[in-house]
This record gives sequence, structure tokens and C-alpha cells, in this order.
Amino acid sequence: MASSTEPMHPAEAVLPTLRKLGISEASKGSLNSLNPIAIAERWVADFAKATAKSTLDIASLVTDILLPSTLQSTFLCPDSELDKQTGLPPAPKTGDKEAGVYWRDALALTWDFRTFEGTQKIQKFLEDKLAQANIRNIKVDLSPGSQPKIQQVFDDLIWLQILFTFDTDVGGCTGVARLVPISVVDQDSLESVKWKTHTVFTRLESLHGVPELLGPLREQEPYRGPWNEKRAEEKGFKDRNPTVLIVGAGQSGLGVSANLKVLGIDSLMIERAERVGDNWRKRYEALCLHDPVWYDHMPFIPFPKTWPVYTPARKLGNWLESYVDSLDLNVWTSSTVTKVEPTGEGSWSVTVVSRGNEGKEDTRIFRVKHVVFASGWRGNPRDLPIIPGRDKFKGRLLHSSQHSKAVDHQGKKVVVVGACTSAFDISVDLVDHGVDTTMFQRSSSYIISSKGVQALLAGLYSEETPYPTDVADRLNLSLPNQVSAGAGFRARKLVGDMDKETIRGLEAQGFHCNKGYRETGLMFLVWVYGGGYYMDAGGSQYIIDGRLKVKGDCGSIKECTEHGLKFEDGSELPADVVIFCTGYSEAKEALGSVLDQEVLDKCSPLWGLNDEGELLGVHREIGPRGLWSMMGNLALCRMHSKHVALQIAAIQKGIFGERYSA
Repeated sequence: MASSTEPMHPAEAVLPTLRKLGISEASKGSLNSLNPIAIAERWVADFAKATAKSTLDIASLVTDILLPSTLQSTFLCPDSELDKQTGLPPAPKTGDKEAGVYWRDALALTWDFRTFEGTQKIQKFLEDKLAQANIRNIKVDLSPGSQPKIQQVFDDLIWLQILFTFDTDVGGCTGVARLVPISVVDQDSLESVKWKTHTVFTRLESLHGVPELLGPLREQEPYRGPWNEKRAEEKGFKDRNPTVLIVGAGQSGLGVSANLKVLGIDSLMIERAERVGDNWRKRYEALCLHDPVWYDHMPFIPFPKTWPVYTPARKLGNWLESYVDSLDLNVWTSSTVTKVEPTGEGSWSVTVVSRGNEGKEDTRIFRVKHVVFASGWRGNPRDLPIIPGRDKFKGRLLHSSQHSKAVDHQGKKVVVVGACTSAFDISVDLVDHGVDTTMFQRSSSYIISSKGVQALLAGLYSEETPYPTDVADRLNLSLPNQVSAGAGFRARKLVGDMDKETIRGLEAQGFHCNKGYRETGLMFLVWVYGGGYYMDAGGSQYIIDGRLKVKGDCGSIKECTEHGLKFEDGSELPADVVIFCTGYSEAKEALGSVLDQEVLDKCSPLWGLNDEGELLGVHREIGPRGLWSMMGNLALCRMHSKHVALQIAAIQKGIFGERYSA
């Protein structure tokens, strides 16, 4: 990948470019001939000596092993600090001279998800936490797909990637370090290269004394009794309470339940639908995943190699149902959690109402140690906007969650409000069924082709990837979001070149495209908003070809008329049906239906990024002890369901420490 010749974007400032590191073209050419394993072994020896409790040397660690840096990224600054003309963050101080240095931790040292930027913050964190962690047994990971390697990420960015393992007093951990070459000139003006650490990632993988019940530790004895009766008793919880109650049995709940089971923790999922998977089956008929299958595997059971690259929603629903059966997970369907209350004794009282076959309701009150909210990516469907004149509109106003299939609207004029994923999926389905459809675009959208998405993922997740999924996940998590933003800006430009004809065609039809969150493309739209984009599954061509009409540049909807919509610029659009693809409420809002306001007020926001670039609230306790949140796409649920399960297991075993808050 080539670097940009344009002025440095604020997001790029953290990148350890060869110019900043003083590496000449001659030195650059010799880097790929070096022995990465030998360099990795030396680095691990130095790192182990500096971090070991008996020889702890934090000063050496932050000055000799890590890349010294005072740089502070501005990419995630508040909106109020953005340049009013460009809409971009200010350029970081010293960003043209030095690269950033980062230590990201996932539970291993902080019992939290933290990213420390700059020498000063990293040193404070290490002084507070390193000695008590008692790091030991550090080894270079030489397993398949994990060997050290020198990677040329862009023309002007090269690093040595090292995966390693280690132990703390709590458990087994993994790490990822990325070393960059810096120029060292001796007294005779001879240049040599020294490797220093640009990023470190440490992650808790297992707990001492809490074995994973896998492989040799699986059930060894044959069972010759009535299996169905045994399973019915297990999931019935007639005379017992689960340790963990999980609200929702979509991919979030299933991932947590599966990981808890492997750790020997009893859990029960409560699912309001009639069948597991109905959260996918009963959405609009045309729904299909836009992530490729290599990115979407579930914990412990990957999709088979016969699986289509893009999974139809109904097929996914069936897979989730079979997943429950395959792993013997406990779930009550046709059941609803109506109340979650603290008992005052370190547990939670959870009221569950179940609906029987004859419509009868049965109420059960559980007392559990932990409640995991895993009821969806976001909150509830947003209420339809209050539009003057809606009472005189003779057609139908629907939220996308109320839309089922295109044939319901044949012979009618449909306006789809919105211009992102759901809007495209629904609009394309309508057009395919001969429905006169117009998409009303309220604001610009980020468009990326399926090939572009695959290109972004290809380094880690693809048909030809050298990485097993667990290694790819580790590498994915290891890059701090501040660095991801810089790489994302460059990758967005490259993908934009791939998609330029599509973008040009869309804009020619009056459809407005943008460059993603602060010009960094797709991922930060996901992290910050959970929307605002369309991973193009073919819908763009419908607009380019004129099959799907677009209306925009007309202001907002001013009022409903008897037979359509009128806009602020005075223009009108006839409609028999208006489908609002306007998203869902904030996830925290949905918790208000089961939590008292006093408890809800103690809960953090769910989703979005904090000033360290870490997700808010999710995959950890959301405030009160024992309340957890789990959400995300299949990939995020695969990665983070283990994190939630490890935290719960550590609390249950009495080995959970304090979350580091400094």
C-alpha cells in the first residue's frame, strides 16, 4: 500500500513513518533481510527482564524498549474542537516529528479495557500495576500463524509484529508487540537500525485454577439414559437458580452462554421470541449479512466451508438455533424479563414471565449473581417522527422493524426514509418486486463496496488468510483505535480508488457520499454511531441505473399530505407507504423497561468511544456490580463474549481484582 503525498491528515500523525524514525532508503531496503525471530527473541528477553517482579525496571522499559513519545492524538477530540471549515480535528502537537506509543490492555493488567498513550501515561500505569501483576514465563509465540514477521504496511511504514505469551498471578495471557526501526548514527556517522516498540497489547486468556472444559476435559463417560429428559431438567431450573441470567438469545447471549459453559459457570438465557434465531428470521425478508463469513464465526463452532460468503438472515437464524442444541445451552423461549432489582445481598432478583402454548402465563423470580443484557445491537425502534398532517395521510407510515416483505406493497408508491444499510436492503427488495420506490436521503452516507470490505479484512479474515481465527482476533484487538484511525484514513483512500466509479455514478444521480467518520472510512462510523454507512451489496447500481429513485437537497419533511410528503423547499413526493429506516434508540434506553431509575442512573452509556478510544459500557459491567452488557455483530460477540465470561468466572472464584481507574 502506498502512502499519501498530500499533507498529513490529523489521524495519520500517530503513525511511525520511516521519515519520523530517520530511516533512509538504504536502511529501508535492508530491513526485510533481517531475521525476525532473532529480533523477537532478543526483544522478549529484554521485555521479560524489565517487567519481571524481581528485576523490575520501568525506567528502562519506557525509555529503551518502548518508543519514547509525547504525542497525544487529537482524532477523538470533542466535536467542539473540530475545525469549522474542514470539520477535522486539529493537528497534534509534534505530530510531524514523532510517532505515538501505546499500551492497550484487555483485562490482563487492569481488569478493564484501557489504552494508554504516550510515555508519561504508560509509565504511570506501569508503576501502578506492573509489580502486582507479577508477569513471568514470557515466550515468543511460534505456533502456526503466530511467528514473528516484518510487515510493510505502507510504503513508509514498516513494523515487526511479535506475538507472545505470559503468565500473571491471575491467569494465562497473550500479547502482541509491534516494533519499529529507528535510525542510530554512531560517532563515525555510520547508520544502524535499532528496534523500539510502537504498540503493546496484553490480553487475559485464561484463569489459573479454572480449566476450560474442552478437548481432554470434555465429558468422558457415556450417557445411556433418556437424553431429552436430562436436557429438560438442566434447562428447567426447577429447584435451583442459575449463576448468570442472560437477557436475549441472539449471537450476543449465545456467545456469553457458550463461554460460561466452557468455564463451568451455570447460565440461563431468556428469549422473548418463540424460537432462537427469530431475531433474524422475522426481520425484513431481504436481509442478508454484509460481513463475509470468515469474519463471522461463532465461538467453538466455525461455519462450515460450504457456507455462503454472505449469510441470509433466515439461514443465520437456523444456525443459531442449531448452535444451542449442539452446545447444550440453556434457554427459555417465549419468555420475557419484566424486572431486574438488586436484593441488597450482592445478587439480583429477576422476574421472568413465560407464555405457554395455550396463552397462559407463568411467572418465575430468579435470584442470580449476574445479569447480562444481550438483547440487541441497539435499543428499541425509534418512534416515528411527529410530522404535521400525518393524521390526514391516507397511506401507511412504518418503521423498518415493522416492514416484512416487498410483496406487501406491490402496486403502491413507496418512499424509504434513510440512505444506509436497512434503507438500501428494503429499497432493492421493493424494486426487485416491481414496486415504485424512492429513497429520501436526509444526509450523506458512507458507501463501501463488498470488495472494499473484503479488502479491509483480507489481512486477517479471508479465504487465504494465514491466521487461525483466534490469532486474527488477537491481532484485530491489538491495534489501538488511535493507530487504527491513521491506518483507516489511508485505507479509506485506497478503497475509495476501488469504488470511485460507483461513487461518481451515485453522485451523478443526486446521492451524496461522504468519507466516513472524520475521513477515516467505515470502522469509526461503527464504533461511534453504529450506523451511517452502506456496505454495498448491489444497491448502489440500482440508483446509478435509475431503477431506484433518490430525493434529497430539499430540506426535511415539512408535512404529510393526503397522498404523500411535502418538503421544506416546497416540493412534494407522492406515496402510499412511507418506511422510516431511521434506526433505533440508544441501548441504555431499552434497559429502562426493567431497571428502576435509581439503578439506571448508575449505568454507563452503552456504545460510542471514550477519550482512550475504548467502547463505552459494553463487554464489561455497566455500573452496578453484577450487571453486564454484551452487544455487537457476530465478530465482536465472538471476541468479547470470552471477556465477559472470564470476568464473571474470576468474580465467582474470588480472584477478580479492581478495575484500574487512574
